[in-house]
Amino acid sequence: MTQRRLDHLTRLAHEHLDDGAAERWLGLLRPAVQLVPAGPGDPVIARLGGTPALPEGTPWPKWPGNGPLSFVVEVDLDALAAGGLDPGLALATEGRLLGFYFDDPEGTGAIVYAGDPGSRAGARLLHVTGTPPSAGSAVELTGRQVLTWPGWEHPVLELLGLKEVMEPFDEVLTDLLEEELPDAWGHQVGGWAQPVQGPVELEAATTRLGEASYDEAHVAEAMRWRPLVQVDSDEAAGTSWGDAGCLYWLVRTDGSTPPDPADPDEIAFTWQCG
Repeated sequence: MTQRRLDHLTRLAHEHLDDGAAERWLGLLRPAVQLVPAGPGDPVIARLGGTPALPEGTPWPKWPGNGPLSFVVEVDLDALAAGGLDPGLALATEGRLLGFYFDDPEGTGAIVYAGDPGSRAGARLLHVTGTPPSAGSAVELTGRQVLTWPGWEHPVLELLGLKEVMEPFDEVLTDLLEEELPDAWGHQVGGWAQPVQGPVELEAATTRLGEASYDEAHVAEAMRWRPLVQVDSDEAAGTSWGDAGCLYWLVRTDGSTPPDPADPDEIAFTWQCG
């Protein structure tokens, strides 16, 4: 599928962009693992909901002053590696990534916000090893290899001189995505995020620099972040992040070294809704 998509994207890029711009844009493509419902016999790469098995001595994540976080997603790194799937960045090849998020079950109004350092404890990503799959998962997901590209608002396009030529081409790319993921943003590991509103990397940069200014320093910091796990609203799992929104965990990396979720300065979280 990846080679077919690459051939298709190469053809589309050269149809809608001049040769130089087409090659610069094609150089931005990143592999990712799209997570879709698992069928009979499919390897399970990720699970939504249920109860994760935490290693002995690992407390359930909480947001002090607000309460325990809800368990959202488990990514099975062993299964990901065994399937030969490429998320476009280096990951550990054993254990599980467990994502938690405070979805305000009591309606207190507490909101996790990338620009608010005091809310960072409202989302966590753990890497655990030696534990079984989460119990009672609402949805089991398998993986398929895809190629992804940055949205037309992403600052990388302006840095490469592509911003002005991308808008018409972006309509073609949007149509292509809608054919594959109608009415959804999708669950995904790695690659470029599918943002609901704007570049999630710019929001991740606020975890280091404070409220977004979108100046040169902020853009430079945004370019150091890569999406790690994207979790869409999912009717089957009974989850809806705002108005059909998405959750995003990102890692500060060039993609060559597996991230350490235990280092809070290297992991960022944001969410967007329509």
